[in-house]
Amino acid sequence: TPDQPVPEIPGYRPEVPSVTPTDPGKDTPVKYVPIENAKYTLTERFVDEDGNEISPSVIKGTDYEEGSEYDVTGDAKVIDGYYLKETSNTTGKFGKGDMTATFTYAKLGKIIPVDPEGNPIPDAPTPQYPNDPTDPGKTTPDQPVPEIPGYRPEVPSVTPTDPGEDTPVKYVPVTPEKHVQTAKIVYVDTKTGTTIESDSVTGNVGDKIDYSTTSRITELTKKGYVLIEDGFTNAGTPVYNDNGTEQVFVVKLGHGTEPVGPNNPHEPGTPINPDDPNGPKWPTKDDYTKQYTSTVHFVDGNDNKLRDDDIQTSTWTRTLIVDKVTGEVLNPSEPWKSDIDDYATVKVPVIEGYYADRATVPGETAQQRDLETTVTYNKIGKIVPVDPNGNPIPNVPTPQYRNDPNDPTKVIVTDTPDIPGMIPETRSVTPGEPGVDTPVVYHKVETPEQKPEQPAQPEVTPVVNDPVQTPATELPQTGDKQGNALAAVGASIVAGMLGLMGFTKKKKDEKDF
Repeated sequence: TPDQPVPEIPGYRPEVPSVTPTDPGKDTPVKYVPIENAKYTLTERFVDEDGNEISPSVIKGTDYEEGSEYDVTGDAKVIDGYYLKETSNTTGKFGKGDMTATFTYAKLGKIIPVDPEGNPIPDAPTPQYPNDPTDPGKTTPDQPVPEIPGYRPEVPSVTPTDPGEDTPVKYVPVTPEKHVQTAKIVYVDTKTGTTIESDSVTGNVGDKIDYSTTSRITELTKKGYVLIEDGFTNAGTPVYNDNGTEQVFVVKLGHGTEPVGPNNPHEPGTPINPDDPNGPKWPTKDDYTKQYTSTVHFVDGNDNKLRDDDIQTSTWTRTLIVDKVTGEVLNPSEPWKSDIDDYATVKVPVIEGYYADRATVPGETAQQRDLETTVTYNKIGKIVPVDPNGNPIPNVPTPQYRNDPNDPTKVIVTDTPDIPGMIPETRSVTPGEPGVDTPVVYHKVETPEQKPEQPAQPEVTPVVNDPVQTPATELPQTGDKQGNALAAVGASIVAGMLGLMGFTKKKKDEKDF
């Protein structure tokens, strides 16, 4: 049977409420998605007394929570040929699971022409009661009884007391005038098997039946019907016969169909048939086109936004086939297709002064739901200058590590800062952890003024009376002491010069760093 309801599974929601198998011997897979945050679905079903769906189910809502109350009693709708007999579960409160409200319909009764003895008249039309367009549980009053050639009804119309019970109408035979005959042209809906409308014409026996189906067919095609067979026109040149029975010509019409989808767009809510403004309307765009996103957020450890989100979109579409007469979607279970299979991998950007918890966000498979991923950044560590005792040096720079321009999760070698009058034990730092500070020991640079004073050297009196003496001649009684004293003076002068040169070079080197 068509429109078979799918089973309920706690904790899951089916993407479709029912299925219509194309092959009775093959299983039909139905996709279920987990119900997130304990959200439940309310479904309305419209069935006959045997439980068969006679109108597509309606998803009333998908975000009900446990304990939520609902009342859909007023959602009953008018279904052609049926009247609302009873309802079940149309009001209540959600527990742990989806809920289904059921509207049960029964067939509307018919007018049954009978003879004076109460026997049904053979081959007589038995029109079904029409629906009350304002009340799904009722039919309309003052319904005209059908015309039966050779009979006259005792009443011209009936008002059924029970919409599901047939009403017998007594007909009395009459003798028709032999020279006058009646012909009836009936326009039949082949999908429902019901009469759309009919015309009766009379004329003398043997005369051509002066009638054309053109205007009626044109009027009906404007309402979405398509001509299948014109039984009157196909009869050639019909004439009134003389057999005493009414001639009936049947014009068969079917329901036209038309696709609606991304390649066949139609303005939602506008008439399907432009010449029938009060007829069925095109379905909403959401029935055949939906969009979902994959969003990557970039935040710090306090969830503060650091840069714009990276948003990718997948578009899901399907093509629906619409009955132009009723507006019914004939393939409500048509599967959706995405314009992409997977979202693209997102390369996490480098943000100066921060390091990220990942370098990339892999692209996930496109799904019929929104996806979100958060990349968290933390502050990069610093170089902290300390004295030889490990105490932070006050009022000096503490520069952050440099970002790795090619990897947002890493930092690279960072130079230690210049501090006047001090020199670091290392000129650069390669951090082991991007978020952990690195202490660097600094030492004070000694200036010449800070060097300890040299001991006083004895005064040397040169000998000038001995023309033979040279600077290399050892002086009497002084011997090595005098030479050593001179050497010490020279060494002191040289050391001082070297120290000054070294200090100058150090200052230069410090500037170079």
